[in-house]
Amino acid sequence: MSAQCRAVLGCFLLLLGGCHEQPRGKDYLRAHPDELAELLKVCADGTHGNTQECSNAESMKTLNQKLRALSH
Repeated sequence: MSAQCRAVLGCFLLLLGGCHEQPRGKDYLRAHPDELAELLKVCADGTHGNTQECSNAESMKTLNQKLRALSH
């Protein structure tokens, strides 16, 4: 493999690695209720590809519902 091919391949791999974002966690979603609401919508309609974020959002939705029920 030529040096030029290795350089192009290296740049490509760096770009791929930089595209991966960590899923928003439960603490983040608790602090950002507007983002939680939007995330729940896109998870429900199947257009969000990050299953971990959808799981976190559902967990926060359930927790919020339980906290509201306890406060009444």
